[in-house]
Amino acid sequence: MTTLQTTTITAALIFGMCLAMLGSLKLALAKRLNLGEGRIGFLLSALNAAVIPLMLLAGLLIDAFGAKAVLILGSLTTALAVASLGLGLTHSRAFGSLLLAGLGSACLGAAAVVLMPRAFFGMDQMASASLNLGCVFIALGALVTPVLSDVLVRLLEFRRAAGVLAVLCLAPALAAALTPAEQLHVGAQSFDLFALLTDGNLWLIGVVFFFYTPLEGSVNVWATTYLTDLGQGERGAAWVLSAFWGAFLASRLLTAMLLHWAAAPWLELWLIIVVGMLTAAVVGNMIGTGHRSAARLSLVLLGFLLGPIFPTLVGLAFRIAPAAPGTAYGAVFALGS
Repeated sequence: MTTLQTTTITAALIFGMCLAMLGSLKLALAKRLNLGEGRIGFLLSALNAAVIPLMLLAGLLIDAFGAKAVLILGSLTTALAVASLGLGLTHSRAFGSLLLAGLGSACLGAAAVVLMPRAFFGMDQMASASLNLGCVFIALGALVTPVLSDVLVRLLEFRRAAGVLAVLCLAPALAAALTPAEQLHVGAQSFDLFALLTDGNLWLIGVVFFFYTPLEGSVNVWATTYLTDLGQGERGAAWVLSAFWGAFLASRLLTAMLLHWAAAPWLELWLIIVVGMLTAAVVGNMIGTGHRSAARLSLVLLGFLLGPIFPTLVGLAFRIAPAAPGTAYGAVFALGS
């Protein structure tokens, strides 16, 4: 395994951990701050809102300066934010910690995604296959986080558990420091930013992403609440959330193999269309069911369907703007979020 692959995989794993961490710690954090679901929802919405411009900024920085500095910045700020959650918190301090986590996760996510085509199959027609393979590691990080958080909170209490997770968040900074800067530079030295941001195809991808983002975000944050409202225990809900991410991982791995084998651009478009229709049917079933078993099965199936949408969309964006992948990704993410 090359140092580039090691750095990309490490950043993807920690970014996936960040995606699932707040959803996993939400119940414990609500109890610690003595807050209801509405107040916690406000905090998480603020985090999501902050990530939108920060992801675009991270993409611009990657194209201008390379991914090395952005990875180190993201790793350090994420670790600091997670560590601060373990300290004596108030509502306002938690708000600041989550905003800092937004900056860190934006940097980690943008850098990991932009490096994936270079680390795996190449920045050409294989971009979507590379991204599906690379995003397996994002799903893997998210997969282990709910169970890891549950075990750490029970064994070490909330404060020490946050400290352990913060130390793990330092791994991308270490990996990036050991990787030569030229390996972490992507795209061209110059490009037409205005032409890129006004490209109709890029906007169309952003619109599709706009309908995808709330689904993944809602499951990540509210799956435990959804299940506990149906009578599922907190530990069982955490395990179902891990199963959701497991299905996520499996579907991306299968899609990477399929796209790499077929190498047909039309397949990417039909994949998004068919999966989108099936996703709508599963969400409708979740709305109507009142049975825990049906809800658990629907969440796992939803993970399998949602998995390949994000990396396939980003692969299409990279094909449109090969000279500025960081900016293209940031623009699609901002438009969609």
